Amino acid sequence: MTVVVAEAVAMGRTSMLRFTIVLPYVLTSVLATVQGIATAILLQFTHHIGVSIYHDQGDISYAFNTTVQCANGLFLTALPNGTIGCAGINTSTTYFANATASVGADSVGSSLSLMDQVVAITDLIVPVNIFASLANGDLLSIVLFAIPVGIATALSAPRTSDNSVLKLIRQFRTVCIIMLGWLLAFTPVAIVFLMAAAVSTFNSNNISSVMSQVGIFIGAFVAGASIHVLLVLPALLIAFCRVNPFKYLVHLIPAYVFAFGCASSMATLPVSLACLQRANISRTLAHIAMPFGTPVNLNACGLFYPLATVFMATMDGSAHELTITRYIAIFLVSLLGCMSTAPVPNASLVYILTLWKTCFPSHDLPASFAFVVASDFINDRIQTMVNVNGNAVVTRILADQVDETFEVHACTSPCVEHAHRVA
Repeated sequence: MTVVVAEAVAMGRTSMLRFTIVLPYVLTSVLATVQGIATAILLQFTHHIGVSIYHDQGDISYAFNTTVQCANGLFLTALPNGTIGCAGINTSTTYFANATASVGADSVGSSLSLMDQVVAITDLIVPVNIFASLANGDLLSIVLFAIPVGIATALSAPRTSDNSVLKLIRQFRTVCIIMLGWLLAFTPVAIVFLMAAAVSTFNSNNISSVMSQVGIFIGAFVAGASIHVLLVLPALLIAFCRVNPFKYLVHLIPAYVFAFGCASSMATLPVSLACLQRANISRTLAHIAMPFGTPVNLNACGLFYPLATVFMATMDGSAHELTITRYIAIFLVSLLGCMSTAPVPNASLVYILTLWKTCFPSHDLPASFAFVVASDFINDRIQTMVNVNGNAVVTRILADQVDETFEVHACTSPCVEHAHRVA
């Protein structure tokens, strides 16, 4: 990222660093959240979801059967004629100690308020320790730190002379690219083990009773994600770029496969960058737009959070509280979640705790949250694919705005190659 910014500044190509590049990210997030609200409302009024079979029982309790010993040493028991009396220990009556454990759902997860989320985002934008951000994988902090470092690197030496700092950073990047090539060579094997681990940890207890409810929830999310990926974003590409969107998106199939396997937008980033370069998106723009959009443009969160919240409220019997004001709150908090959810596996489950506590402050986390957790095995992987697709579409729009696509085509055209041979 630092090398890309430094090269762009050194060559005077700073048009891609304008503030207006944020607008396509905001637009896709807003469209995704609006669509998520619409899907949630449609689910609420078209499907009569039953109340969850799980009920909040509080702490785990144990019940057991006891017997009473009479004064004569015998034991109080039920006699064959239906009466109760004292009988010997060697009678046919059997003593049972039946320990029954009742399992309940408890809100043990720590939840944050909406203001806490805003403060956390600010802390990510301005990191206290950049080395801690590198170790923790805080991509937003790294990206926003790399931009001023790249600008300072480009300005540290005149354009006519060699820039030693830039050469050093370039060499380090080359080493990382070589190691990344080795890593990608083992990608198919890694995906197999990732999927196997996820399948082996899936809890299949009571699966017959939860499949119908989880099926409705997953089906609604898959339908919303399909509309967003196949209709909404392609229409956006046609409106901004006047191109066939599917000819562009077909280049991203390897990134989609990798995203489904690892369920992490950040882990998919190197594969996405390679796919974009094969789609004639310049390396400079791709290395700026994709790392910036990965932590702040999570379209799938805008689709998933409203749907999950309405699903949990309906299962909890709180559907009557879903007023217009409450839907507006869900929209705003979900839109904020598009920019504050970590691009790592299962991160959406953590944010749902904040979303529920913000929109339903007087309600404990419902037992239906277990359904959301059970379906996250599939939903999280679909979310990753949607997020990768959304960032790739925004990158293509930005490429059209800054003429990066034309530059790549011009550099690879036969006329230019012939001119180089003549020269």
